[in-house]
Amino acid sequence: MPAPINTRRRLKELLRKIAIELCNGLLQSGSKPYVLAEEATVVIAPHQDDESLACGGLIARKRHEGLPVHVIFITDGSASHPGHARFPPPALAALRRGEALQALACLGVERSAIHFLDEPDGTLKAITAAHREALVRRLARQLQEIGAAELFLPCNPDGSSEHDATFGFVMDALALIPRQPVVWQYPVWSWWNPVLLLRRWFATKDCRALPLEDFRQHKQQAIRCYQSQIAPLPPDSAPALPAHLVDIFLADNEFFFRHQPPAPSP
Repeated sequence: MPAPINTRRRLKELLRKIAIELCNGLLQSGSKPYVLAEEATVVIAPHQDDESLACGGLIARKRHEGLPVHVIFITDGSASHPGHARFPPPALAALRRGEALQALACLGVERSAIHFLDEPDGTLKAITAAHREALVRRLARQLQEIGAAELFLPCNPDGSSEHDATFGFVMDALALIPRQPVVWQYPVWSWWNPVLLLRRWFATKDCRALPLEDFRQHKQQAIRCYQSQIAPLPPDSAPALPAHLVDIFLADNEFFFRHQPPAPSP
C-alpha cells in the first residue's frame, strides 16, 4: 500500500513543480519593471518570514538606496509548530521574533522601523468583532504615523487563512486614513497553489517584476536567519516550510501585483 501512496505523492510534487515553473515563466514574460518609490514603504507580514521570502530583494534594494522601509508583523508566529516538544507557543514566538530582527538587520532595516503587533498566530480568522475593530484601528494609526507611499501585503487569496485575514484587516485600516498609498500584493503560499497565482495574474492589470541582481545575497542571508522555518526544529524531522517552496523565492525576480480598488457604487 505505501508504494502507490508514494507514487501519487511524487506525481503530485512533479505536477506542482511544472505548474510553478510555468507560472514563473508567465510572470517573467508578462510583467513590467517595478520602479522604486522614493517615499516610505510599509511591508505587512502575517508571520515572521513572509517579508523576507516575498520582499527580501525589494527591502534590501530600497534600504541600499537610503529609502525608508517599515515592516509590520501581524502575528507572533507561535503556531508554526503546534504541540512541539521543546518549543511551546511563548518560546516559539520569542524565537521567531529574534529571527525576524536578525533577518531584517541583514536587509538593512532599522530596529525602530520594525513593528510587532503580536496577535496570537492561528487565530486571525476567528477573532471577535470587537477585537477585529481594535486591530484595524491600531493598524490605521500605525500606517498614518508612517505616512507610507507604498504598501505591500499578501495576495488575496494566498492559500492561508492568516494571510487572507491580514488582507482584510489592512483594507479596512486604509479606509480609515486620509492618505492612500499605492498597494501591492505579493505571493507566498499561492506559489504553492499555482491555481491561486494564475487567478491573481488574470485578475490584475498590472504585475511588476523586481530582479534580485546584486541583492540576492542579502535575501539569502535574511532567509537563512529563519532556521526555525527552513530547517527541522528538533525533534521534528521535517522543516515547517517545504524546501522547494523556499527555493522559489531565490529565483531571479520578485513579483508584485498592483491592487485595484473596487469601483465605487453608482
